[in-house]
Amino acid sequence: MNIKRYLCIAVIFIFCIGICCFNNYPDNDLWARLIAGYSIVENLTVLKNDFLSYTPTHPWYDHEWGASVFFYAALKYFGDSGLILLKGMLSALTVFMCFKTVELHKPKSTVSYNILYFVFMFLAALKTLGPTTRCLLFTCLFFSIFLYILEKARLGNKKILILLPILMVFWSNIHGGCISGLGLLGIYIAGEFLNKKSYKEYIYTLIGCLASLFINPYGFKYVKFLFFAATMDRTFITEWTSPFHPMYLKGYIRYKIYLVIMLLTQFIYILKNKINYQKLDKTKLLLILLMAYLSITHIRHQTFFIFTAGTLLYDEFYSLFNSLIRFIRKKLHLDNESFIKTFCLIKDIIVYFLLIIVSLPALIAENKEIRITETEYPRYAIEFIKINNITGNLFINFDWGSYAAYKLYPNNLIVMDGRYEEVYNPDLLLELKNFHLVKNDWYKIIRDYKTDVMIIEKKYPVFNKMLEQENWTLVFENNLSGVFVPTETVKDNYLYPPISDEYYNKTKFDTQIKKEAD
Repeated sequence: MNIKRYLCIAVIFIFCIGICCFNNYPDNDLWARLIAGYSIVENLTVLKNDFLSYTPTHPWYDHEWGASVFFYAALKYFGDSGLILLKGMLSALTVFMCFKTVELHKPKSTVSYNILYFVFMFLAALKTLGPTTRCLLFTCLFFSIFLYILEKARLGNKKILILLPILMVFWSNIHGGCISGLGLLGIYIAGEFLNKKSYKEYIYTLIGCLASLFINPYGFKYVKFLFFAATMDRTFITEWTSPFHPMYLKGYIRYKIYLVIMLLTQFIYILKNKINYQKLDKTKLLLILLMAYLSITHIRHQTFFIFTAGTLLYDEFYSLFNSLIRFIRKKLHLDNESFIKTFCLIKDIIVYFLLIIVSLPALIAENKEIRITETEYPRYAIEFIKINNITGNLFINFDWGSYAAYKLYPNNLIVMDGRYEEVYNPDLLLELKNFHLVKNDWYKIIRDYKTDVMIIEKKYPVFNKMLEQENWTLVFENNLSGVFVPTETVKDNYLYPPISDEYYNKTKFDTQIKKEAD
């Protein structure tokens, strides 16, 4: 029994789960997932029509309905801790699958128990994985499992490919990111073709995975929707922009460092070892380059590159790293074998100790609480509308829509939320953007759809523009946002929301949504 191997695995889980316990504010889309999850868990019904919005909608093709089950069940049975630990467990399992795939290749340059390598991989992906828990985490896990199975097949066990269509049934009903699994298979087909190796098995597997997509609550229309959603323009959604956009000049630093290191690793290794085209593993190179391209063009796809490159370039990285270490040791005359072994042992003890010390306290803490902060959510504005019984259609930004619906339904319907292509017509988001930036016919979205109350963020130009409108009056504001109502409906006196953090965190999951879902 290799004690160091099991210790490495244990600390990977402790570290990943523990670090996730620090990141405890909810993702913007969590609220819509809880609404859908309630319907499925309590009523055994997948919601197929929207009831939260006052703008036009189409049938609700919920490609995340399976994830909603996990979210709602985690909250129902384990409270805040359930949602926090769910993210930690999914993250840890993803890193573990990367570890297993590294082991498959029996790395020649060093054993696969260099835990800092996997720690840096996880930290590079952490920001993109998001706060608390989100559906992308399921796709990361399935993606890493697909990568493991495909690499195992390349090593000779082609029979294992039969698992992929089975897994695709679950993946496609948990998250629409299952399209990435099809793309992964396509890359393996192209790569093995260029490698002049057998690729027919991958084609058969891809056909099987495509067939698996039809096993869902919506039938053929769901498959059609998935491919539409995968190719639609998402220019105005933050996580679908490039991490190298000027607005993110100082953002996603860990990912950018990781990207440079891994791309340099690939090309320096090829040059150093004089690997020609015939000896080049085209499948691996295609995977690295295509995933790098996707990660450069879309924030959302960073995790695909991080987990792919981290898994497939382990041996190359340590081959170069160890060459550098040997060079330094030689220059410093530190070639004594006994000294080196002692140094490595001390280093390992310190590294494992520090990783456990950093992550374990948060993991074992009894009070793991998801917090609703005023910098992330318009909790005061929402509470102001609620306690003053301001009913009707609520205009609110895309990111806050699900939270507002969760807290204010049925007294208020929302204009739009993060379900985007699942429910709404794509043009609606452009109208929303024009309004907030006061561009083109900026007032169109208000003019076309009856609006009874607005919550507008102060960071947008439209906030000051609305102050100039005689037919709208600002009745509440704080540092984050303001509440506007039609001037003719303004009351003489309003109640003001409490400013206690304890109150908002204690009541964050209070909702009337259940009545409609029933």
